[in-house]
Amino acid sequence: MLNAFRKHAYSWMVRAILFLIVVVFAFWGIGTGLFNQVHPLASVDGQTILTDEVDRQADQMRRTLQRMYGANALDALKTMNLRQEALGQVIEDRLLQRESRRIGLDISDTDLQDKIASGKAFQVNGQFDFDTYQAVLSQNDLSPAEFEQQERQEMTTDLLRRMVTQGVQISDGEARLDFDQRNAKLALAYVPIPYSQFAAKVSPTDKQMADYYNRSSEKFREPERVKILLVDYEPSALAEKLNPSDKEIEDYYDKNKSSEFTHPFQVRARHILISIPGGATAKEKADAKAKAEGILRQIKAHPHDFAALAAKFSDDPGTKDNGGDLGYFGRGQMVKPFEDAVFKLKPGQVTMVESQFGYHVVEAEDSRAARVDTLVQARPEIIDTLRRKTGGEIARKALNADLAAALAGQDLKDLAQKRGLQAVETPFFAADEPVKGAEKTPELAREAFKLQEGDTRAIAGTAGESYLIKLIKRAPSHIPPLAEIRPKVREALVQEMAEQAASDFAESILKQIKTADDFSRVAASNKLEVHTTGEFGRAEGSLPVVGRFPEATDAAGVVIKVPGVIDRVLEHAGDSYLFEVLSRRPPDNDQWKKDGPAFTDRMLEQQREQAWRRFTAGLKEHARITVDANQLGGPAESSM
Repeated sequence: MLNAFRKHAYSWMVRAILFLIVVVFAFWGIGTGLFNQVHPLASVDGQTILTDEVDRQADQMRRTLQRMYGANALDALKTMNLRQEALGQVIEDRLLQRESRRIGLDISDTDLQDKIASGKAFQVNGQFDFDTYQAVLSQNDLSPAEFEQQERQEMTTDLLRRMVTQGVQISDGEARLDFDQRNAKLALAYVPIPYSQFAAKVSPTDKQMADYYNRSSEKFREPERVKILLVDYEPSALAEKLNPSDKEIEDYYDKNKSSEFTHPFQVRARHILISIPGGATAKEKADAKAKAEGILRQIKAHPHDFAALAAKFSDDPGTKDNGGDLGYFGRGQMVKPFEDAVFKLKPGQVTMVESQFGYHVVEAEDSRAARVDTLVQARPEIIDTLRRKTGGEIARKALNADLAAALAGQDLKDLAQKRGLQAVETPFFAADEPVKGAEKTPELAREAFKLQEGDTRAIAGTAGESYLIKLIKRAPSHIPPLAEIRPKVREALVQEMAEQAASDFAESILKQIKTADDFSRVAASNKLEVHTTGEFGRAEGSLPVVGRFPEATDAAGVVIKVPGVIDRVLEHAGDSYLFEVLSRRPPDNDQWKKDGPAFTDRMLEQQREQAWRRFTAGLKEHARITVDANQLGGPAESSM
């Protein structure tokens, strides 16, 4: 492959064209004339990164999300700044390749050739086929040189990653300790003392309210707010009258038939993700697993609650609001542990699986046989794609032209009207509040706050949306006078006084409890109801019914004698609680023998992933990285 694959690439015509390009560069100079209009988007220690490289990476990430989420991809894209993520990936790739060269890592042509030849997508009857290789790359808008460079870089990065992570090891003792912490079981009795029971008896005086306002005035500070003029360059609005020709539709279908319209066997599933943050401690991981196990138990008991539980608990912003629905997907579209688990399920079955993202509670809903969409079936999707692509190009050109005109003094409303668009004056908003008319672009508010009154700027959204904005006015942060917010101050003071009354009452009850045997008797004598949790995982950090309460589970884990009473009042959401630990049971050796090896493997993989993240973060920390944020919709220049 490589030179052999491309042995005819340098024909006399290609050489002639290259010669002419060299002559033009020599005559005009690379930094003058037309060429100085190409501004780098970023640089890494002086090495430039151009816009088209980031755009290619963004397109690749977008296609990956579309394969993963299908119809839900747009929701996932709304939650991320795709172009910024793509830039971050390009920067990281540059640093990793440079570090690989520095320490002398290299991938031989033979190894690269073997890797590519082993790709099933390039094989016919189990053998590499050059014509198939070219066809697949063409369908993905890649030349052999580009693809081979990507593969070489990926192999180099994989080799570097193995060097960094293979030194990470864990002992059996470390794994067993973490296993015991994650899998210990608790059973608690508790007495809740809600502050709401004391609120009706609280009637603060004017002096108390004034004193509270004076000492707590920062609680009532109104944030700085701004008002902008906003034009949304929506591609679909700019391209809604464009109708692709039959030939364009057919050409797109023929070019992308195998990649977009040929569907393998697929399953439809929904999931609830309990994420594990980067650098999470063993306890945080245990908490996540226990929480997922609790959700799984609820779903098994009440299968119809899946959508509601997804909306309440899932950490996947792209799916939580639609019941965790992932749509249909085939093999190779999801991370492997998740995929392996889902494809073993029958419709209606649920399970829990761990991936590098965290713990997934997943339900299989349906399956669909392999198929190839006909041109008629694919036609609406192709029209939408071509319109979106054309509309995106129109939007970019229109945005750039209107930005230049606005900076030259033309009125934003007039410019929008000529495009058939509207310039909308928004209400005042804070930096963390949604902007009316741009709710799908949360980063727009943050960018608007970087402007001065009268400034105009183009803003790029996460899913390809683009805006032209002009800052009209700023309203500074301020603390309203007491007279304006009296009801709000009174409400806050009443709650504070009621919470203190509940805590004082709980302290008085706790003083009456001398031993664990006194817990229920003292509660009954004070007409307080005792609740029990049943047995649950300590690492969940959550109590059945009460919810997340890690202070209680942590305290229960260190009570010296069981049964025993936690020797202090604990507070949660303003309410006070008293606790008795009824039982505390560590996992036994049989459970360790059964689950310990897989647990140890997962723990090792997580620690290696953390080591890799620390390594890449260190490369970034010691590099000089600059970004022209104007091209990302941000300030003129920033450093990373």
